[in-house]
Amino acid sequence: MSELQKIEKIAEGIMAEYYGTKQDCGTEYQKWTYALLQAEKILKGDLVINPKTHAYWKDYVQNIIES
Repeated sequence: MSELQKIEKIAEGIMAEYYGTKQDCGTEYQKWTYALLQAEKILKGDLVINPKTHAYWKDYVQNIIES
């Protein structure tokens, strides 16, 4: 899986509000852009999913990163 595909897959989870923070206002394009920026930070390790509150999703994202 390419880096871009990983970012998109992680961003889909953010848009579904499984983890991360979905932007409340703005157009869908702006919300998607915000999710992509968060996903990129998660992929690089600059942003971490809390394992205490989102244990399943942390493992899910880790599997995406390692693929």
